[in-house]
Amino acid sequence: MKQKCHPLLLPLIPVVQMLDRTLGIDYEIVLHDVSGPKHKIVAIAHGELTGRTEQSPLTEFGTSLRENDEYKDVDFIANYPSSASDGRPMRSSVTLIRDKRNKVVGLFCINYDMTRARMLKNLSEELTRIVPLSSSSGASVETLVPTSDSLLKKMIDETRAQRGGRPLRYTTKQEKLEIIQSLEEKGFFRLKRAVDTLCKELGKSRFTIYGYLREIRKSK
Repeated sequence: MKQKCHPLLLPLIPVVQMLDRTLGIDYEIVLHDVSGPKHKIVAIAHGELTGRTEQSPLTEFGTSLRENDEYKDVDFIANYPSSASDGRPMRSSVTLIRDKRNKVVGLFCINYDMTRARMLKNLSEELTRIVPLSSSSGASVETLVPTSDSLLKKMIDETRAQRGGRPLRYTTKQEKLEIIQSLEEKGFFRLKRAVDTLCKELGKSRFTIYGYLREIRKSK
């Protein structure tokens, strides 16, 4: 509701109402008239967040903004910490409204109650908390694939990447044995068409691949 106030503040009263509709219930919006010896709140929305009304006094920080030369060249302060009287954490911003003589005549304040946001943050952290896998294969993440062929391809691609992206068919016999041993430990040969897939990748026959496998298993 409009009341007598400094003329520079009158256009800001509907801005308080607009921000009330725009920002929602977690935002307290307050327009202070500090042009005279007595402070008054010209407009307030969601004062229930702090328990304030139009009769509430100016805060100590508000008084400092009006009287302290430290803020004589400050137009606004954004996102500074504050709290409600019951200790709820808030985030505040204030614009200092000045007249032609650079005197502060009004304070336009937005105070955001972070309670619900912090609850969502804590819930989000809990719902996204993970514990990396610790397995003999060295994998820290389980990849969920639609088919055996997809998993075979993934294992081959990872093996190739570990060797600098070089085609595996151009590796030495010892390197091929190391590749097969690594794939064996990852369960590669328990998958359907594993040997045929590896034959194409290494450029070797099934007979040779099985020979390498026997050699590795015998050495174990």
